[in-house]
Amino acid sequence: MFIMRQKPLETVHIVYAAACVARELHKGQKDKGGNDYFRSHLLSVGVSGSDWKEQVVGFLHDAAEDTGYDVPTVLQFVQEQLADWLRCPENIPWKDDVDGMFLSGGSFHHLASKFLYRPTCEDWQEIATALHLLNHYEATNREAYIGRIVTNGLAVRVKLNDLRSNMDISRIPHPTEKDYARLERYKKEYELLSRMVQ
Repeated sequence: MFIMRQKPLETVHIVYAAACVARELHKGQKDKGGNDYFRSHLLSVGVSGSDWKEQVVGFLHDAAEDTGYDVPTVLQFVQEQLADWLRCPENIPWKDDVDGMFLSGGSFHHLASKFLYRPTCEDWQEIATALHLLNHYEATNREAYIGRIVTNGLAVRVKLNDLRSNMDISRIPHPTEKDYARLERYKKEYELLSRMVQ
């Protein structure tokens, strides 16, 4: 079980809102090993983030690629979730749902609405920019895709978390030559992006 890194209370709910939206949007999807996509991949990428923006983008990074929604709509879902919790904090399925989703030992408790973080317009724009850059459909090829990512620190950090999860070949019960070839590509991309954050 993954344990979410501690962060200031005022940023917890935005991360949780992103996780809830991601879990709903990817419901029923499986990874290449037949595992639940949210639990096997998005969860590990999301909780690997070193700050709340990296975690939010981590949870949402595949939504515009793998669902029928674009980036603005995905972020609108998160904003609507936060707005609902601000209006009715009793609607937050906090303790039980969070413990069941990705926390161990009840690290967080139900928080009052005053701790619901309200991202600024600049925050939302930064998140949206990273999500666009992480959408490979917006690039002409894989090389162009990685080239776009290296222009944005937030996108680079999330992509590194994404690649670490994707390089876990144990998620695939019976890897094929194609899986191993993809793993080698991931390793090269990881090395390139790692140099960008050093």
